[in-house]
Amino acid sequence: MFSPGDTFGLYRIEREIDRGGMAIVYLARQQWLDRPVALKVLKPHLQQDEEVVARFLVEARAAARLEHPNIVAVYDAGVVDGVHYMAMEYIEGETLADVLARVDKPLPSDFVISVTSQVASALDYAHRRGVVHRDIKPSNILIQENGKALLTDFGIAHAVGFHSQEPNASVLGTPEYMSPEQAMGKPVDGRSDVYSLGVVVYHMLTGRPPFSGENYREILAAHVNQPLPDPRTYNTSLPAGVTDVLYRATAKNPEHRYPTAGAFAQALRHVLRPARAEPLVAASKKAPVWLYALIGVLLGLAALSLAGWFLLQGNAAGGPPTALPPATATSDAVAAVPTTANSPQPAAPKATETPTATASPTQTPTLTPSATPTYTPSPTPNYPPRIAYVSDRTGAPQIFLIGSDGANDTQLTFDGRNEHPFWSADGGFIYFISDRGHGPGLWAMRADGSDQQEVLNVPGSAGYALSPNGEHVTYVQPGQGVTKLFLDGLLWAELPGQHITYQWSPDSRHIVLEIGDAKTIGVMDVTSGDLLQITESSYASWNPGWAPDSQSVVFASTRDGNAGIYTASSLIPGNMLRLTPLDAWSQTPSWSPDGSLIAHITGEGGGQWGLYVVDSAGANRSQLFTPVFSEAPAAWSSDSQQLAFVITDEDEEIALIRRDGSGFLRLTNNSARDWDPAWEPR
Repeated sequence: MFSPGDTFGLYRIEREIDRGGMAIVYLARQQWLDRPVALKVLKPHLQQDEEVVARFLVEARAAARLEHPNIVAVYDAGVVDGVHYMAMEYIEGETLADVLARVDKPLPSDFVISVTSQVASALDYAHRRGVVHRDIKPSNILIQENGKALLTDFGIAHAVGFHSQEPNASVLGTPEYMSPEQAMGKPVDGRSDVYSLGVVVYHMLTGRPPFSGENYREILAAHVNQPLPDPRTYNTSLPAGVTDVLYRATAKNPEHRYPTAGAFAQALRHVLRPARAEPLVAASKKAPVWLYALIGVLLGLAALSLAGWFLLQGNAAGGPPTALPPATATSDAVAAVPTTANSPQPAAPKATETPTATASPTQTPTLTPSATPTYTPSPTPNYPPRIAYVSDRTGAPQIFLIGSDGANDTQLTFDGRNEHPFWSADGGFIYFISDRGHGPGLWAMRADGSDQQEVLNVPGSAGYALSPNGEHVTYVQPGQGVTKLFLDGLLWAELPGQHITYQWSPDSRHIVLEIGDAKTIGVMDVTSGDLLQITESSYASWNPGWAPDSQSVVFASTRDGNAGIYTASSLIPGNMLRLTPLDAWSQTPSWSPDGSLIAHITGEGGGQWGLYVVDSAGANRSQLFTPVFSEAPAAWSSDSQQLAFVITDEDEEIALIRRDGSGFLRLTNNSARDWDPAWEPR
């Protein structure tokens, strides 16, 4: 269709790199930006097929909105001189189909776990945005030399599937990896992709797809009617549990499958790497009660900025803003500040009430998140960043929005109890916890309060959180003396105690936890499930949070008697550094997004508390304001120049101050309580 050197719109063709039944892919150079792209164009005989063209363009534009590290980026799509095209990120490497053909035998378990986890992450991200791939197969999974896996062909999943040469026979998808509902032409959702991913995993673990036949009809009929062959028939080294996991992933009825691709990936990892999963179980049963979980959060729309909603707690807690790919969350299930005989402390102000979560019995609940709203970015507004916050001035807690200049104070929610707001990184959405549905759930709305919808609600659960990159979802279920932590719909750990707090690291690779009645700080590796204890159970530690680089944690601790602020490596236990004076009781730290300062609250006697900052080396400590609310950490603006915090003046109000103590501004002034400030990301 094109030859090397040809010019097509903004692109110069270098060479053909792939050809299929529906499209041709060229390596081309986007001339204005001087970057290589994979240019996919529909074949000439399909350019006039209105149905194919419509699907191509609609799906290509949908794919262009997906920004995820394991999804091949779509730069552009359209039509030039009657030729419909899509320009995508050019990836050096080979497809998983190439790997399977080259190796021609079952692939190593670690490789299978890695690829499955990465593809599942991409699928969950897309599914939350209402995009179903519909053609998951090895040739649509690219593998780079460093092991990174990327999913491609989101853009034309509807249009470039299997097409038989027989008259009137056309099925969208690839027969060997197609779900039963897709084979029968029924409507599909994300669980269809889970099925197809299960078949791909079967192929990786056994060296062959589960069903084959002389023609596509035989293969499709097998997917619809035949049970999955036991994978251990073709790979006797597989553990028994693999069969059950693959049976569930490829159940004929979508209702019986894993609710998300991430849940499937986690289950697979548990059975293929039992030795890695064991420490988690052991820790939760006999650890020095160090698994208290904090509700750190960050819903992933590609980047959620500032996530801080605590469903299990009563206090407001706003953490440093980050984003949903970069998303940083802060959520504190507020625990009572411990007292010691030698370290008197100011009396803590009253806590904010929060709905009490009830435990659900035994089975892992079905995770049925709604499609996350999509948002088209707009130019950076010329008005000051806004702050979402909670106020009970109308009776029940509701979400309000106010400019950081104090203008345009607007109520956004009106029904039920609505708390713990946090923004998407692009500023298009505000997420919050609401009980207006069947128990507490995670909700989303646009920044003007429109399009309010429930995103996730698992009966008996609380502490919903999404990782900053939007790849994982966590929530907790309190029970009799134990709290269950779920990751991507799977039971990940059973934690002692009924109050848990946790926070995702900015890079989405770890979770820091405040554990049990002994209040011990630990860090869990999300990939391996390993737990690293940071502090000892002989003293209390609480209020854990992350450094922006995810390499260190900050927390309050009575390690040296009186409570102070400490930092420690998130990867190596020990070497803790105290940042605050020994004679002052300090707590609720929050690290600035630029990593230079740590805000914290210190008791000043007489029941008063003050807001302070200190650098990460423990130097240059200064007071910014007093009196403040003791349990609510200050929320940093995205540029690290201002802090929003809660002051006490008969009730609680929201105020702002610059990092050097100048520019104090009281944002709210009413007879009610205002809390949970969350900065609009900029």
